[in-house]
Amino acid sequence: MAINDAIIRRVKYPPELIPDSWYGAVPLNGESAPPVLDLRRFRPYLTILTNIQALRSANVNLRARYDGFSGEVRVEQNNAATLQDAAAADLVGAWWLPAKAVLYYNLFGVAAVANYPTHYGVWAFPPTIAHKLRYNITLTPNEQKLATELGIKNTVDKGLLPLPISQQIEREYYVLGEETHVRSININALNTVFTLETIQPRPNGEFIVLTRVAAAPAAAANTIHLIVDRDEDPNYADVMTFPMALAAGGEIASFIPALREIRLTCTQTAGGAVGPHLFRYTYQRIKLTNILRARFGEVSRDEIPGETYDKVLAGVL
Repeated sequence: MAINDAIIRRVKYPPELIPDSWYGAVPLNGESAPPVLDLRRFRPYLTILTNIQALRSANVNLRARYDGFSGEVRVEQNNAATLQDAAAADLVGAWWLPAKAVLYYNLFGVAAVANYPTHYGVWAFPPTIAHKLRYNITLTPNEQKLATELGIKNTVDKGLLPLPISQQIEREYYVLGEETHVRSININALNTVFTLETIQPRPNGEFIVLTRVAAAPAAAANTIHLIVDRDEDPNYADVMTFPMALAAGGEIASFIPALREIRLTCTQTAGGAVGPHLFRYTYQRIKLTNILRARFGEVSRDEIPGETYDKVLAGVL
């Protein structure tokens, strides 16, 4: 199931990086239908398309549209040039396409191609005051007052805000532990849910974040899904395994926080039952601080120091 507007609106522990994959027919002189990714009704959230991995092919063009800052930008690249070395694996590309109203990714066929695979991720988060100023989004009167008090506009104009997501995570998400787990699941029946693992935070003021997923691909005809349930959000991420691999380039980055649990399952919906199938995933245990409680909406302004709460709202923290 492709990431859609409803999934974006389920983001509640921002920022979140939702993984996804796609494979299917790319027609001659046309785009795949429906598109790989087509987001248009996700306001007030901001989104960023990133980590695109596309199989090297002279017969397929990558197309994208995004509208982050100064109108819509269109991108088209032939995927024959996605690799530097013909003997190398298909690696994840450096993509960062921010959007506030339109985010689109699809594939155009120079020639018809069957079972073409790709995977990618979408960052999603509600805008802070700093983001609104950078993306030219109107502030409310209360936000304008706070922006003036904290001098946010001047800091944004200097290029120091909003904070890059990578910097925000490195500074504010204190890692208490990180684990990579592997599972061999005997998929012996179709349309049956098999459990990989249920991961829960320890009762010491922490939460967990799923940061990477990978799987053996299986055959295209054997449609296998890796499904991520987060807290009360079933089917939050639904990633088909055929575009993935356990080797470099086949792993998909994610950043899915959970305060109560992450449930990882798999199912096969087509083809002959594949039997033992390999999965790999990584998660972190993170300290739940006042900054993160405020960002996640777990506390009110009266429950933590007001300066911390206001700076989180503003995007200074």
